[in-house]
Amino acid sequence: MIIINTSVKGKKYRVSIAFLLIVAVVVVFFIFKSEVKSEPLASVEVFNDIDFKSNNADVDGHKKEFKNTLDEHLTELKLSNDEKTLILTALENSVFERIPNANTSDGDYLINISLNKRYEIYLDSTNKQLIFANEHDNDSNHRYYKFTNDSGLFKLLEESTKETLDK
Repeated sequence: MIIINTSVKGKKYRVSIAFLLIVAVVVVFFIFKSEVKSEPLASVEVFNDIDFKSNNADVDGHKKEFKNTLDEHLTELKLSNDEKTLILTALENSVFERIPNANTSDGDYLINISLNKRYEIYLDSTNKQLIFANEHDNDSNHRYYKFTNDSGLFKLLEESTKETLDK
């Protein structure tokens, strides 16, 4: 003779556990989905407290070049005021997506932007990535960004580097 436990209390307990497991799976799914497919971000969402209308605007920087695999050379960007304005405008109009990590440790450009405060960023033109040199510049804990639209920023930087090397 088999005795089947048909107590109501036991069934409610199993249903509650099953419900909690389903809710947990749904929550984990939505968290994973939001991390994998991020929403487009504007520059003001990526940079901490940036004010592109600041009167103290300035841009300078360097391009890394490798003469051979061991010799790294920095070429200073000599930017005119018009080029600085175009670079800031392109950066302001750029669109980003958050990525889990950068494909590179540093980019091929180290850019210093002075507006309402100073921002130091590495730009990787190959992977179209932005990496902050100082984490407090974007209130992040190792967050990395990929340009989905660079608004011509990398083309401007490449042209200004070419002009510097031609001089």
